Amino acid sequence: MRTWTVAAREVLEQYFGRVRPTLEASGADVAEVIDDLRRHLEQEAAISQLEVVTEQDVRRLLARIGAPEPPASEASGRHEGRSSAVAATDSRPPGRLANAMTIGFGIVLPTIALLIEWMSGMCAGAFFDPLPTLWHVALVALVPLTNWLLWRALTHGGEAGRGWVGWAGGLAVGVELYYALIFLPLMLPGLLGIVFYGWGLLPLSPVLSLVVTLVLIRRLRVQHTAIGSGAVRGVWPGFAVGLAGLVLLEIPEALTRYGLTLATDADPRTVQRGINLLRSWGDRGVLLRDCYGRTRAAENMDLVGWVVTGGRATRPEKAREIYYRVTGQPFNSVAAPKVRTGRARWAGLDDWTWDFDQAGEQVGGRVKGLTLHSSRLDAVVEPDAAIAYCEWTMEFKNGSARQREARAQILLPPGGVVSRLTLWVNGEEREAAFAGRGEVREAYEKIVRQRRDPVLVTTAGPDRVLVQCFPVPPDGGIMKVRLGITAPLEMKSAETGLMRWPHAIERNFTIHETFRHQLWVEGPRPLASAGGALQTEQFKEGWHAIRGQAQETDLWLARNSVEVAREGTVREVWARDTRGATPSVVRRTLRAAAVRPPSRMVIVIDGSQSMDQMPVVAEVLTELPSTVEASVMIAGDEPISVGTVSADTRDRLARWRVRGGQDNVPALVEAWDLAAQKPDSLIVWICAPVPEVLESAQGLRQRYERRPNGPSLMAVQTRVGPNRLLEALDGIAAVQLLPRTGDLAADLRALFRSWTDSGSRWEWVQQREADASAAPREGAEASSHLVRLWAKDEIRRLAVSRMTEEAVELAGRYQLVTPVSGAVVLETAQQYRSSGLEPVPPSTVPSIPEPSTWALFVLGTGMLLFVRRRRASRVSS
Repeated sequence: MRTWTVAAREVLEQYFGRVRPTLEASGADVAEVIDDLRRHLEQEAAISQLEVVTEQDVRRLLARIGAPEPPASEASGRHEGRSSAVAATDSRPPGRLANAMTIGFGIVLPTIALLIEWMSGMCAGAFFDPLPTLWHVALVALVPLTNWLLWRALTHGGEAGRGWVGWAGGLAVGVELYYALIFLPLMLPGLLGIVFYGWGLLPLSPVLSLVVTLVLIRRLRVQHTAIGSGAVRGVWPGFAVGLAGLVLLEIPEALTRYGLTLATDADPRTVQRGINLLRSWGDRGVLLRDCYGRTRAAENMDLVGWVVTGGRATRPEKAREIYYRVTGQPFNSVAAPKVRTGRARWAGLDDWTWDFDQAGEQVGGRVKGLTLHSSRLDAVVEPDAAIAYCEWTMEFKNGSARQREARAQILLPPGGVVSRLTLWVNGEEREAAFAGRGEVREAYEKIVRQRRDPVLVTTAGPDRVLVQCFPVPPDGGIMKVRLGITAPLEMKSAETGLMRWPHAIERNFTIHETFRHQLWVEGPRPLASAGGALQTEQFKEGWHAIRGQAQETDLWLARNSVEVAREGTVREVWARDTRGATPSVVRRTLRAAAVRPPSRMVIVIDGSQSMDQMPVVAEVLTELPSTVEASVMIAGDEPISVGTVSADTRDRLARWRVRGGQDNVPALVEAWDLAAQKPDSLIVWICAPVPEVLESAQGLRQRYERRPNGPSLMAVQTRVGPNRLLEALDGIAAVQLLPRTGDLAADLRALFRSWTDSGSRWEWVQQREADASAAPREGAEASSHLVRLWAKDEIRRLAVSRMTEEAVELAGRYQLVTPVSGAVVLETAQQYRSSGLEPVPPSTVPSIPEPSTWALFVLGTGMLLFVRRRRASRVSS
C-alpha cells in the first residue's frame, strides 16, 4: 500500500489548481485530464518503487511524465521562461542514443580498459604502470560504478536526491582528470590506433569517461532544479578527494624521482642533497625499478616523470650507483622488483627483464625466470702436495619466453685458478679455448650477437672469476656448464690442510631457498668436516670421502670446509712439466715461515650501512699487539681519521652510525700515503660488499704499480657480495684477501695472533728445475696440478714485470684463466677459426679420477717412498 504524505497531496492539489485555467482555456475536459494525470503519477510511483510519496517525489514525477506547465507569472519575465523551458527539456529522460553513449563510454569502456590492463599489463610493460597499487585499482574501478549510479539516478530517479551521489560523481571526475592527464602522451597514438587496430580507445577511455561523467552531473543538476529537490551537493569536495588521493599516492615516487634528479647533478653539493633526500624519503622500490632500466618509449610517455625530472631520465648504471649510496647494498643482492608487467600474449612487453647487461662485464640485475636448476661440486685432494681440484657442474633453467644469459661472479678457494671449462652442446661435452683476455671476450660477444652457444670465464679480482653463458633456452630450457678449479690447501699445520668450496658472490639468476648444492670430496687420507656439517665415510679401504648438501647462504661458511690429514714428514713434492719448452720438474717445498708484524698498520673501515659490525671491530682492536703501530680511518662521505688505536678510538667506533653506501677509494688512498711512509706496512680494509666504485680507482692502482714493494692491502669482507674496487685492482700482487670463516671477530683475532713474536705460518715455495733427465732424489710425486699452480704464479710475475705477451702465451700453454687470459667455449670449429682460437684437446684437461686410479697412484707413491728409505738406510749403514 503506497502512502502519500500530507505535503505531497497539498503540492499536487496546488499544481492542479494552477494548471486548471490553462486546461479550461484549451477546451479540454479538466476532470478527465486531472484523473489521467493521477493515474500516470501512480504508475510512475510504482515503477520507482516508492512506498512513501513525498512532495519532492511529486515534483520529480510531474517533470518526468511531461505534465502541463502552469502559466508563468508576469514577474518571471522572458529569461525565466526560457530557463524553465530548457530545464523541462534537460530534465527529460535521456534518449536511446544518449543512453548508448553513456553506457558505452562511461561504463563499459572504462571497465574493459581496467580489466585488460590488469590482466595483460600492456601499458605497464610498454610504457608506464597506471595501476601500481591496489589503491589505484580501487579508485579506477569507482569510475564505471559511479557513472552507472549517476545514469540510474537520472533515468529512474530513486537515488537522485542522495548527497553521496554528488560526492561519488566528483570523485570520479578527479580520477578521470588525473588519468586523462597522464595518458595525454598516448592520446595521439590512441587516435591512430582506433583506425588501424581498434585498441586506441583504451588510452582515450579516461577522456571519454570524463565527458560522460560531466554530462551526467549536469543533467542531474538540471533535473533537480526542475523538480525543486535542491542542488546535487558534494561534487567539488568529491573531486578534491579523488584527485588528492591519487596525487598522495604518487608523492613517494615523485620525491624519489626528484631526489634522483638531484643525485645525478654535476654539482657535488647538489648530489649530496639528493642522496640525503633519498635516504630519508626515497621509495626503495622505485630506486630498485630504475636499476633495471626502462625502455625509450616508457621514458618518453611517462608524463609524471617528465614533470618531476624535466625529462632527465636516470640511466640504469647511475641508478645502481645511487641505490648503493642510499641503501649500502648491491641492487642485485635483493629480489628483482615486483613490477606488474606484460602477461599472456603481451609477455614480450616485460621491460624490466630486458637484460641491458647481456654480454657485458658486469653481472647486472636479476633476470626473471632464470634459476639455478642443479649444482654439484666434486673434489679430489692430494694431501701430501696440499692441492685440491674441484669441478663445479651447474645447470641453468630458463622459465621465461626469451633466451637469457646466466652470469655469476665466483669466489675461488684462496690461491685458486680456473683450469678447465666445459659446455654441453646437444648433450656433447665441448672444451674451452684459453687465450688472451681481449681475444676470448671479443669472440664471446660476437657469438652472443648471433644467438649461439658460448660460455666465457675471466678474472674479476683476486681469487674471483666472472662466468657468463648464453643462451639458456626459453620455456624451460637448460644450459649445462662445468668449471674446473685447481687450488692449494690452506695449511693449518704440517699435518692438516683446509679445503674451501668455491661459491657465488654475485649472480643474475635466482636460487630458491629450498635449493641445495651437492658436495662430494675424496682423497687417499682421512678427511673431516670442519664444522660437522658434512658426512664422513670410507667406502673403500685406503680411500676416504665426505659428502653432503649445503644451502647457497652457507656454502662459504667454515662449517662446510674440509680438513685434510696429511703426512707431516712429507715436506717436498714434485711433478714433471710436460708443457714447457724443455722437459723440467716443478718442485714444491713446505716450510715454516716466521710472521713479522707490520711496521705500521692502517685500518680502513667501510662506513656503509651494510657494515653493521662496528662494535665487533671495536672489541677486537683490544687484542691488537701493542708492538704494532696502528691507526684507524673510516670511509664516510669524506675520509675520517679516527686516530691511533686507543680506548677512545674503540668507544668512538662502537658508537659510530653507519649510513648508506660510502666511497672507500679516498680513504684507501690516504691510508696508502700514510702507510707508505714506513717499509713493510699493511693496510687492513674491513668492508661490506662494494658494488660500485664511486671514484676512479686509478690513483690507487697507480700507487701499487709504481711501487710494487709498497704497503700491502689485505681486504676483509664482512659478508658475501661483489667488490668492484678489488676488481679494479685485479692483478696487483700486493692486494690479497683474508680467508673468511663467517666469524669476523675470530678471523681478525687469528690475524692479530699471527703477529706475535712466536708467530709462524706454514707456506709452500715452488720452483721449476729445467733439467728433468734424472728422477728427483727425494720427495713424493704429485699430479700436474702442481705445475698449474707454479704457472699461475709465474704468469703473475710476468704481468707485474709488464711482459704481457709472455704471460698470455704461458696462460694459453698451461690452460689457465688469469688476469691476462680467459677461457671461452664456442659451438662450432668454424667459430673458433674465425676468432683465431683453438679449443684444447680433451686429453689435456684435468678431471676427477676414479677411486681405483687414485688407489694405484697412492700405492705407487708408497712403494717409491719405501724403496728410497731402504736405499737411504743402506747408505747410512
